[in-house]
Amino acid sequence: MLKFLLSILVIFALWILLQLALDGNIFKNPLNYFILIMLFFLFIKRAKEK
Repeated sequence: MLKFLLSILVIFALWILLQLALDGNIFKNPLNYFILIMLFFLFIKRAKEK
């Protein structure tokens, strides 16, 4: 479970760095909301398994 959380945090941090490198505005891109929702559901699914 800890490995899963660490991997999600690393992906999230890299994604934020990528957004800042691209245009500096995370909330303009609708794809970002899709990625956030997907991460959220993955997290819930993983939490239910344990």
